[in-house]
Amino acid sequence: MAKTYTTIQGETWDEIAFKVYGGEEYAALLMANNYPLLDILVFSAGTVLNTPDIPWYEDSDELPPWRTGTEDDEGEDPYDDYSDEDEAEDEE
Repeated sequence: MAKTYTTIQGETWDEIAFKVYGGEEYAALLMANNYPLLDILVFSAGTVLNTPDIPWYEDSDELPPWRTGTEDDEGEDPYDDYSDEDEAEDEE
């Protein structure tokens, strides 16, 4: 089922994005999903807008390990399986 929002007289894209999504930064998402209405800057009452969910990657609080900026306790790369001992063995 598609989600919609019906405008109130005088609303703008950023105001609607704030009401629907909680942030003005989602105005572009709102506009992209209502392309035929892009020529409207200030809405009259009763315009129905499509309001899709925010894509999961923008709404997720969990980042993959390589995006967190954290390292293990020793400051080494957690994905590096090659140790100093392995290097010493290779030199022999």
